[in-house]
Amino acid sequence: MKLTYLLLSSVLFFSSSFAIADDSKTEGSVDSEKILADPESIVIGKAKFSSLCAYCHGPEGSGGKARKLQGRDDLTSDYVFTTITNGKKRGSYNMPPWKSLPEDLRWKLTAYILHLSEKGR
Repeated sequence: MKLTYLLLSSVLFFSSSFAIADDSKTEGSVDSEKILADPESIVIGKAKFSSLCAYCHGPEGSGGKARKLQGRDDLTSDYVFTTITNGKKRGSYNMPPWKSLPEDLRWKLTAYILHLSEKGR
């Protein structure tokens, strides 16, 4: 009986480990160019921006506690994505890292922020 229980426990443990490993995606596994070019990404990015970013960056990136995002010509997709992923510290202001968000969602936020930078010019 104990041997059966031990074998069953081992099988369940190892099979759940493989399921977790199979589920995880490595960074860089999404097609960022495709996401950035998709208008639907801007819509999804805007919704997430409203809940995560607007408190500091203002509604529609108009500025507030953090820098204005509208009309900026110094933002690149890689810079925005990296800043979202790793966060940023500027003086006493801290932007938290959002590594916990799925990579595709961070790219959709990037698409929206780049849209804001173009919108305000």
